[in-house]
Amino acid sequence: MNAITQHARLEPWAQSFEHAPECLRIEALHKSFGDFSALRDIDLSIQEGEFVCFLGPSGCGKTTLLRAIAGLEPQTSGRIVQNGQDVSRLPPQARDFGIVFQSYALFPNLTVADNIAYGLRNLRQSRAAIRARVDELLVLVGLDGSQRKYPAQLSGGQQQRVALARALATKPGLLLLDEPLSALDAKVRVHLRQQIKKLQQGLGVTTIMVTHDQEEALTLADRIVVMNHGVIEQVGTPQDIYLHPVNAFVAGFVGSMNLLPAQSEGSNRCRVGPHAMQTLGQPLPHGATLSLGIRPEEIRLCHAADDGANASERNCLPAIVEDVEYLGAFLRVKCRPEGLADSLLVDLKLADWQYIGQVGERIRLQLPEAALRVFGEAGQQA
Repeated sequence: MNAITQHARLEPWAQSFEHAPECLRIEALHKSFGDFSALRDIDLSIQEGEFVCFLGPSGCGKTTLLRAIAGLEPQTSGRIVQNGQDVSRLPPQARDFGIVFQSYALFPNLTVADNIAYGLRNLRQSRAAIRARVDELLVLVGLDGSQRKYPAQLSGGQQQRVALARALATKPGLLLLDEPLSALDAKVRVHLRQQIKKLQQGLGVTTIMVTHDQEEALTLADRIVVMNHGVIEQVGTPQDIYLHPVNAFVAGFVGSMNLLPAQSEGSNRCRVGPHAMQTLGQPLPHGATLSLGIRPEEIRLCHAADDGANASERNCLPAIVEDVEYLGAFLRVKCRPEGLADSLLVDLKLADWQYIGQVGERIRLQLPEAALRVFGEAGQQA
């Protein structure tokens, strides 16, 4: 089982926000740059206390949507409502949010304490109140004692925590994070995202984070908003997105997904190259062009001892081993099913190594009916 799968299956312990008050509502939002539509008909509701991730490839519109919420990139049309107030045309300083940028955006000539206190001074709070709030926040982000240091004296992870403390200083109703971890190395990134999630849960602040990192989204988010070409493809919990993608794009972008071209033979039967396959769900129209999706960890290995014509043999494909990668907790095997042009990725337990053999050897793979997702010709779930 790979890391993405482990994160996706944490869902039963996730907090439900179904009955929480609404914090933010976006209605029919559109943003154009000349003839280019960066956002098209965006509708989204976010509840109080939620951690929501905008996830998608570069250029999909996720950062533009975050900036529209902040008032930094005013929308062309549509409405943004925060806590019942229409903020669509308000300037950024009149909106209730804190923001952390990818580049940290700390003032290099100000100390850590002065960076955090910047927004508080604009609110004309007393020196004593500002000092107490700064000290409180530095304890909260694990940087107590760093008040007199300058940003250049801190590591990248420490600078990002200062930026987070500054964003939280005025106790905003909404925290916006624009790819805050992308500039950090892998180990620091994992540690800091754990701290961010713990901090967000402790404060209960509604948080929206932009990321292109699927593991980050699956780990942190209560709900994920998957975007592509300026539209929302799917909104759901990490488990919903991973296990029940609504189309081939979401299936392929979140985690690894094998997609096999298929032709429907009516009922729940289809043909993948020369191989007959059985699916579950709604009957398929005869002759329809389909794609069958299955995750690498859902494919099973048919052992030689299992040979025989019985129910367990359905959806079995003979295949040739093309490559085997040892990834510590599991094996990633690249296989070429006989009669097909494309290869399959298969994640297997280490105990299955004895059945794989060498590159070039023939094995048999089973694609369980319950694991197959069926997508129509346009990529939508059939």
